[in-house]
Amino acid sequence: MQEFIRKPKFCSIEVLYSCILKCKMCHMWKNPRSENELSIEQWKAFISDLKRFTQLKTSINITGGEPFLKENVLDIVRCAAQEGFSDISMTSNGFLTDNRLIKEIAASGLTMLAFSLDSINSDIHDYLRGVNGVCDKVMTAVECLLKEKGTIHKIGIQTIIMGPTLAGIPELVKWASERDVSIYFMAIAEPLCVSLGPDWSIQGDFSFLWPQDLEKRNETIDFIIQTKEHGVDIGNSLAQLKAFKMYFNDPGEFVKKERKCHMDDGMLKVGPMGDVALCGQKGSIGNISSCNIQDIWFSTEAQKVREAIRTCKTNCPQMVNCYFEE
Repeated sequence: MQEFIRKPKFCSIEVLYSCILKCKMCHMWKNPRSENELSIEQWKAFISDLKRFTQLKTSINITGGEPFLKENVLDIVRCAAQEGFSDISMTSNGFLTDNRLIKEIAASGLTMLAFSLDSINSDIHDYLRGVNGVCDKVMTAVECLLKEKGTIHKIGIQTIIMGPTLAGIPELVKWASERDVSIYFMAIAEPLCVSLGPDWSIQGDFSFLWPQDLEKRNETIDFIIQTKEHGVDIGNSLAQLKAFKMYFNDPGEFVKKERKCHMDDGMLKVGPMGDVALCGQKGSIGNISSCNIQDIWFSTEAQKVREAIRTCKTNCPQMVNCYFEE
């Protein structure tokens, strides 16, 4: 009997792998811009192809790197909205969002915008993000977008739980809840675009990012759980927050209770040059420049990757954070 393969329910569009910040926990900013990035017109053609394939039953997230470094990136949003997609989000570090851009965002058809904000203490956030002034820019962008809104249904912040941010999380939660801003927490993982090995969290130049204080990290996660239970808009499920405690106590223990990764189930990532992936760790299954998304999704290569995913038990950043499911 032929296996049932669900069509993608979520599509991540990564428009470039470059950034204007110099974050301690992500070294993507070291990547030069590629001459082979897909054009806006190619992305728009993909959006139309995605609509034909999924019949609009897909959420779209546009990200990077920093997506607003991509010239005319909001044209992709406008195209998706015009095609009829109703769940279109973006993730940004907020550094480029001035008043003019905020107005364009609010009129673009975007339904959700999430900013990276690890602390409302500018010394901490700016240090972690490697550029002075970024904390104030993010907080100002949130305030401006709250006034403008337009098509935006939800404004969010994404916060990484790590050693330098632990003490300030209650203050950050209070700031966000007072503004009706959603918070999504992520657990610190091995910094992106750096190969450090499994012991990075206990030794080496990046170990300061790991929340070493067991009592303090458990206390902080318990605070987040209790806050969510009291109705504050925290985007993580309770299961994920509890999995964070397991992960921090033993990063090698797989966080999925049923011992199976689910990245083969409806997740779709398309990179700046058009390469399609189900999992960022398992390589490309095709390229949208040369093939339509339906053929890629049901290809032999895609099936090989699905089989590899099902036996993988690695706590990768995708599994612990953005794509966690109970």
